[in-house]
Formats: sequence, C-alpha cells, structure tokens
Amino acid sequence: MSDLSNEAGLRRSRFDTRRMPHAAGYEAWNEAINVLFDARSRRTADEGFFASVDATLMGEVALGRLEATAQDFDRSRYKIARDGMDGYVLQFYLKGQSAARDNRLPVAGVGDLYIVDMAQPLATTTSDHQQISLVVPRRLLAPRVGNPDDLHMRVIPSASPLVSLFRDSLMSFDRNIDRMTRLQGEAVIEPLLGLAAAALDGHVREDNAGGVNLAQFSAIRRYVDAHLMERGLSIDTVVSAFALSRRTVYRLFEAVGGFSSYVNRRRLQRAFHILRSGEWRHLSISEIAEGHGFSNPEHFSRAFRREFSLSPREVRHLSGSAEALSVLSSGRPETEWSNWISMLGR
Repeated sequence: MSDLSNEAGLRRSRFDTRRMPHAAGYEAWNEAINVLFDARSRRTADEGFFASVDATLMGEVALGRLEATAQDFDRSRYKIARDGMDGYVLQFYLKGQSAARDNRLPVAGVGDLYIVDMAQPLATTTSDHQQISLVVPRRLLAPRVGNPDDLHMRVIPSASPLVSLFRDSLMSFDRNIDRMTRLQGEAVIEPLLGLAAAALDGHVREDNAGGVNLAQFSAIRRYVDAHLMERGLSIDTVVSAFALSRRTVYRLFEAVGGFSSYVNRRRLQRAFHILRSGEWRHLSISEIAEGHGFSNPEHFSRAFRREFSLSPREVRHLSGSAEALSVLSSGRPETEWSNWISMLGR
C-alpha cells in the first residue's frame, strides 16, 4: 500500500473566542497563548474582547494569522528559564501596531517586520490588530543571519525592498495554504527562510540568494498575471516596476524559457480557459486572439496548437466537458497551535 501522507493537506488549527461563551473564551485564550506570553487584555469579555488564530504547521515551522483586541504581552526572565523556548517569531502587522511599553524602541506598524526572540524578555502593548507570524526554531534561522542574538524586538521598516519581498511571499503562501499538500508546504520552507534571512540582514548573501530569487520570480509572475491583458506589458515595464536590471529578469526566467515565452504561454492559458467557458461564446476566435495580444489569428492558432496539441476551434468544440474537484479538509483541535509553538521552540 502506498504512503499517502505527503498528499494530505497541511495540518491546521483554528481558534476563535467568539465561538465560545465570553468568560470561557477569555480563559481559553490566556491558557493557549501562555505557551509563549503572559497576556492581559485591555478589554474585558463584556467590553468586546476577542482573539482568533488560524495556524498551519509545515515541517519544523508554523505560520499563524492572528486577530485580537488590544492587549499587553509579557515574557519574563522567569518564564524564559521555566519553559526553555528558543526560537524566533517573525511578525507582520496587517492592522494595528505593537510597541515596547517603556517606549524605548520603535513602534511596529502595518507592513513592518517585527522580530521576537523567545530567549529574551519582552513587555509590549498592542492596539486592536491583525498580524501574520512565522514561528521558527533558532537552529533553523540563526546560522543564516549575521547577528542572530541582536534581532530581538527589531523593527525593520515596510519600505525595505527585502522586507516587502518577504512579506509578499508570506502572504502568498498564506493565501494558497488550503490547496497545498504537506509535501508542497514543506518544500517552501527552505526558500522562505532564505528570504527571511535576507530581510533580517538587509542584503542578499550566497546562502540565502535562492530564497530571494524565488520570491522575486513569484512576485514578477503575480505582476505579469495582474497585467496580462495589457498591450504594454514587457520586460521594460517589469524592470521599472521592480527596480531590477534586464539581465536579472532574463536570468530569473531562464528556467521557463525566457520572459517573452512565459508571457505568451500565460496568455495562451488564459485564452484556453476563455474558449472553454460558455460565457465568452459570443466572441469569435479572432477577437479572443486579439484580446490576448495576438494580432494575427493564424499566428495565435499555431502557437495555441503547439501549447495544447489542439486548435482553438477544437477546444471550443470540446468545451461541454468539465472536471469537478473535491477538496476535503480535516479539522484539528482548536488549541493545537499552542502545542506546535511549544514543540518548535525547543
């Protein structure tokens, strides 16, 4: 019998106090987050306190999206000595902010990269907030950065290109979690950590270049998809949008046959889906070709057949068939994410 474990979805854990009675939700949150912080809400349950976590475990790191009302968080030296946690929490605030309560350190605002070292004390306060966090054991991240013991409570501004690249990659990963297998999720860890290290160091080194290249390639592909139907899309517009050299863009797209080939292939794929859709039957094949950047219908048909081994007319004729995909997901205990943090931090 084959082992299908790698085809299973990533392990998920969802927690939301709004699904619980007020007092029980407040108590459950404090007990769960206590694995890392002592938390004090700045609202009572009756005043609208809530906290929710949507967490995913992939290999030896965990990704969590958290939303909560204003709170104070503490991690004392006594707590550090007692729990022995040793790792990092890399955070991006999507709404709200966090700041040290002594006001001696910069405020972490929307889009900034905020780093918590589990082995060092902390006393912060947050507004109502949403954030996305990556929990990483020290042994996985520290060897990749120049000064691993000087990261605690650093705030790296959102405007930093490498921070922006890391944030976009993390958000893209989060958006695709539901469709990823366990094997696919674990394959992302290495380039993601390389990109995190580049963002923390502020520059690209040989040992994290792979993650940076992958993130740049992914970001450019998203840009291409967003502007795919624009006639002006070209390598020059990409160079301008990403402040990269033409040589860098050429190098990033070498593995997929070059930038122009990639754009043409994406346009052909888009045309394929339109030809299969009954919604666009009022358009002629020539109109679809022109709308996808092919001014010559014969050139479009030849390129289309090379890509799909079918002519546009044949695809339209066969458009009555369709596939149905069934996606199954299995639930996990609501506070399993708390156990993951405890496990990863040791």
